[in-house]
Amino acid sequence: YEMQLDGLAKDKRSPLTKEDMKYVLERMIEEELLIKRALDLGMLENNPMARGTIVQQMIKNIISEGSRIEPEEKELMEFFQENTGFFTKANKLRVRQIYFSHDDFGNKVLEEAKNAFRRLLDGESFDQVALSGTKSALRVPDTLMNLSKVREYIGPSLMREAQNLKPGKFSEPKKVSGGYKIIYLVDREDAEQPEYSNIRSSVLSEFSKRRDDQSLRTYLDNLKKWYDVSRN
Repeated sequence: YEMQLDGLAKDKRSPLTKEDMKYVLERMIEEELLIKRALDLGMLENNPMARGTIVQQMIKNIISEGSRIEPEEKELMEFFQENTGFFTKANKLRVRQIYFSHDDFGNKVLEEAKNAFRRLLDGESFDQVALSGTKSALRVPDTLMNLSKVREYIGPSLMREAQNLKPGKFSEPKKVSGGYKIIYLVDREDAEQPEYSNIRSSVLSEFSKRRDDQSLRTYLDNLKKWYDVSRN
């Protein structure tokens, strides 16, 4: 109430009156009643727009906690060194993928994707392991392609994943629409590695983004422990 009064006082040219104070109080009561009524009517459960607004606000609150802490320069430089492949923009990538779709594997889709990943870790050839995936998966041209073309075939998030790989290496199973994918980098053509001082703002931006993602993931994992969840 006092915060609302303070805001109104800053907007007014004249001092607050008793009528102003009464007006603020009544508006706050009405707002609270509307929220209570909306909950009674089930809008939080049944209205996608209301649910989406609350979810987005919760996400902002969660990641804003970590965003208040400015990373130390040493952290940024170590982050840059650990992710030089990400910041060294590849001119071209030659990638392949294995797709495991829910339509083909049902509830075992993640299990099948993890099994394929283990086979790759054990040294089995990518061509052999690829036979276990969905046969109708979109075929990526087996040639070096610029990043915009790669993005067209595997999407922006998997393209960034491929940028961090070295030739001959592969990603863990990544959740995508309709299933999971494993990305394999055959070859890459890189530009010259940039100097940290020239791209510090980009390093800070990416560091903050990944920190926010991790904060949100940790919070969501904790929520699943704090509440009883039944899955049918």
